Amino acid sequence: MTGQRIKEGDSVLPGERLGVIEEFLPGEGTFQDEDDIIYASITGLVHIDMKERKISVKGTTRKPIYPTRNDVVLGVIQHVTKKSAIVNIFQIEDQECPITFSGYLFIKNAAGGYIDQMRDLFVPGDLIIARVQQQADGLARLSTVGSRYGVVQASCSRCGEPLHLQGRRLECVECGNYEKRKLSQNYGKIPNSEPPTEITQSED
Repeated sequence: MTGQRIKEGDSVLPGERLGVIEEFLPGEGTFQDEDDIIYASITGLVHIDMKERKISVKGTTRKPIYPTRNDVVLGVIQHVTKKSAIVNIFQIEDQECPITFSGYLFIKNAAGGYIDQMRDLFVPGDLIIARVQQQADGLARLSTVGSRYGVVQASCSRCGEPLHLQGRRLECVECGNYEKRKLSQNYGKIPNSEPPTEITQSED
């Protein structure tokens, strides 16, 4: 923007000149130097309040987010063993992650009661809502205990078509297959986010 007059909605970088104190008062996302020149302090879009004669910059970059204790996360089951599952987390508290995180879900934290094996609850490709119990070294330990948590979207293990909730079971209307999952009370209410597509099959 150097050499051009700054106007409403312009995209600016930190250190870019916005004007002088005779024109505007410095607002949020700006700073004023000793010569009364106003500069942008953050990357963002220029906002000019003509009534108050104030210029500000609204940030367009978000701070990185990481899963922390008690966060509610959205993820895809990537890998299932008899006693655990790996979850690919791509959304934290309604914010899409700039990068994905790995989460571990152990069978004792899956349903709140005795379960023989994890495959009775989850299948690779299931979209789940979970709560973060703890986070360390970039890995989130998850829980799906409680009615809010569990599978919100699943596909038929036989034909790959979407499963529809029928009572407490899931039914495939294409092939007639019935399956069980640890279901969220919000099954079928898909959050407005796009899950990753690469899925790892379950192993012993």
